[in-house]
Amino acid sequence: RSFYDSNGDGIGDFNGITEKLDYLSDLGVNAIWLMPIHPSPSYHGYDVINYFNVNPDYGTMDDFKHLLGEAHNRSMHIIIDLVINHTSSKNPWFADANSNPNSSYRNWYIWSDTNPGYSSPLGNPWHPGNQGYYYGIFSDSMPDLNYTNPEVGAEMLKIVKFWLNDVGVDGFRVDAV
Repeated sequence: RSFYDSNGDGIGDFNGITEKLDYLSDLGVNAIWLMPIHPSPSYHGYDVINYFNVNPDYGTMDDFKHLLGEAHNRSMHIIIDLVINHTSSKNPWFADANSNPNSSYRNWYIWSDTNPGYSSPLGNPWHPGNQGYYYGIFSDSMPDLNYTNPEVGAEMLKIVKFWLNDVGVDGFRVDAV
């Protein structure tokens, strides 16, 4: 978001990084770690709306793949933040789970019919939803995923394989595990 802006909109982007790869290589950089690059309603990106795409503020998936190819041509690696503890409250999974207690995504999140009334070091993790209270340790805009549900783990594995095998990233920094 802040490294190099290639199109003058004030936001660093994939093409900006690509333009600066030789500079980075000359400095001895052999790996680049990108903060969350997925679509998100926040500036920080740690509340993911879609795990299979990139934030349009940074460019297109083709721009990202071009960056990867150019980095690999220079023997540089690219890792991305992968946020797997929670999603955005605007993620379609959560939106469906919150609007419909019979949703197939309902058990992808942690719910209670009533507010359990306990808090965490970050405050009260229970937030009122449309059908009960959901658990979101960081904020109400980042509901936690329910890893006791094997479907959640299977979906995360699908996401990991997509980024490693289909897109070609070199690895992940896994957030809030």
